Amino acid sequence: MKKWIRPELDRKIVREIAEQYDIPVFTAMLLTIRGITDKDSIERYFDMSGKLGDPFSIKDMDKAVKRIKTAVMLGQKICVYGDYDCDGVTSAALLYSYLQSAAADVICYIPDRNSEGYGMNTGAVDKLKEQGVELIVTVDNGISAIDEIFYAGKLGIDVVVTDHHKPREVLPNAAAVVDPHRPDDTSGFKDYCGAGLALMLAAALEGDDFIITENYSDLAAFGTIADLVPLCGENRMIVKTGLLHIRNSERQGIVSLIEQAQIDKINAGNVAFKLAPRINAAGRLGSPYDALELLLTEDEDTAGRIAAELGALNTERQSIENRIFEEIVRMLEKDPELSYYRVLVVSSAGWNPGVIGIAASKVTEKYGKPCIIISEDGDVCKASARSIPEFSIVDAIFACSELLEKFGGHPMAAGLSIKKERINDFRKMINDYADALPEMPLMPVKIDCNLNPDTIVIDMVHQLRAFEPFGYGNPKPVFGITNMKLEKIMPLSGGKHLKLIVSRGKSRLSLVRFSVTPEEFPYPEGCTLDFAVMIDVSIYQQKEYLSLVVKEIIPSGFDAEKEMKEVQLYEQYLRGIISPDLSDKYPTREEFAAVYLYIKKNPYKLYTIDSVLTSLSPLRLGAFKLLAILDILKELRLISYSRSADELTVSICAGAGKADLQSSGIYKRLKEDTDYAGKKS
Repeated sequence: MKKWIRPELDRKIVREIAEQYDIPVFTAMLLTIRGITDKDSIERYFDMSGKLGDPFSIKDMDKAVKRIKTAVMLGQKICVYGDYDCDGVTSAALLYSYLQSAAADVICYIPDRNSEGYGMNTGAVDKLKEQGVELIVTVDNGISAIDEIFYAGKLGIDVVVTDHHKPREVLPNAAAVVDPHRPDDTSGFKDYCGAGLALMLAAALEGDDFIITENYSDLAAFGTIADLVPLCGENRMIVKTGLLHIRNSERQGIVSLIEQAQIDKINAGNVAFKLAPRINAAGRLGSPYDALELLLTEDEDTAGRIAAELGALNTERQSIENRIFEEIVRMLEKDPELSYYRVLVVSSAGWNPGVIGIAASKVTEKYGKPCIIISEDGDVCKASARSIPEFSIVDAIFACSELLEKFGGHPMAAGLSIKKERINDFRKMINDYADALPEMPLMPVKIDCNLNPDTIVIDMVHQLRAFEPFGYGNPKPVFGITNMKLEKIMPLSGGKHLKLIVSRGKSRLSLVRFSVTPEEFPYPEGCTLDFAVMIDVSIYQQKEYLSLVVKEIIPSGFDAEKEMKEVQLYEQYLRGIISPDLSDKYPTREEFAAVYLYIKKNPYKLYTIDSVLTSLSPLRLGAFKLLAILDILKELRLISYSRSADELTVSICAGAGKADLQSSGIYKRLKEDTDYAGKKS
């Protein structure tokens, strides 16, 4: 279950915008929903000029430019110090290429993910000193390297930091610290990734943003899309311009990457899901220098060879990631107490630290909770974290800094290192932080607006093109189609996917639900459902057909937010937290009987919380009581039952007969606790 957010639409403003700017009503509606309603913001949103803002508005940019230009003029050896992910590699390739074109004596250094970890380290500084480096310019890292930059200074090496991560209380003692998130920075735009900031530095050095965007916006677009920074403001301009250059790329590595991935359409989605993962795969399972060489080489054979190698690594990465994800799901099912926490913290040996971040994203999506996955190999363990909107995982991690060796990141994604013996303490501390919040955020499904099924036409898809590039901060619109009767469930592709025929009045639509088998679909034909869909076109025999892809489903009229809070309350109760809200959560015998009979009469085996509650809606049962009843029936050996997020696997036990509720320890304890909560309230 997810919280469905359906914003109110001011149709008067929509009509005014459509009339004033002579644009279709559907386009005006989407602009209004995004809060883009005045002339300046509309023009900026659709601006295709490629013109960047003033890079010198960023604090210390002038100092960075002065120190780098001095190094170029004096012939000092410069090292561009990058990172092993897509943002770090593209940042390094961008700045290295630019400095090389400016006749600088420049080399590049990217730390090894496994042996060195993220950011600067003193061992690397020693190596660079031996090579005669006099200036290090960091890209996508450096803001937390307080000790390492001090050490470099003792060796006579200056450091210019360019980073977009959240700084600590003390800034590094560097020649320049270019980070829009530093407290004294007054620049207007803050959300660059490392590559975007490197692009701004190159523009400042060159003094001409047109030349820089023409030559380097493709690399900056890769990093911006891959690093999940918001695609708004400057980032939107960078990605718009960069995608144009990727489509007509003269960079041999990008051409080979596209050919290897067999992509015929260049958009932000394909860069995010098909191209950037191949760059990332080098740092995760191979060497990031391979990805760097791919982006820098002008040789067609070399580019083709490396692109093929990265494709193979990416396939291997997908296999490892799926294995880790499946292991985590089994672990949470075997030890449900781990899944009751507000922040999931899961650890094990044998998990590749280069892949756990992607697995964390899948766990967060499935369970609707922030997730931290820890690879236990070695005394100091590495971890990746992913979050949900409105819960800053990096702030939560900062609150536990006393237990950590290293940490850093963004509100939605972060990384850390921790000693193995501190993992349990860390799990408790970060969940104490989450429990202390007035309310834990819920995973949202944001509906741009509801559509009348009679009015959905292909031209809407054509109008959506003007809103691209889509991505984090500028998501592809999701539309609600409500109160639809489920007429028919049809398997597609041998049962791997589903076609759903739905209707309302005289309207009849065909929807596609990917990666769900008929056995996994919890709603029966004949029920009434709301669908969150994305609209697109498919082309068959040179003719366009409307495509409606289902993202989420909920029974019509179901209050998902209310029930998700009940699930949270039940999980807190299982962790020993007695809330006054428990006072009315004691199930009656009639409710026990109704749940048991429903399972007996509807032997689906796989259910969802919302499907069961909707089927039993006259009872007004609620998710807390439902989950408590299922746990008690399982304890009494009347049912076999397990829960994974909101999916319920339930079946009646063979030979199950009558049972005395009073013989259930859970039942008696719940009675005592609800009585206590009632007195407390």
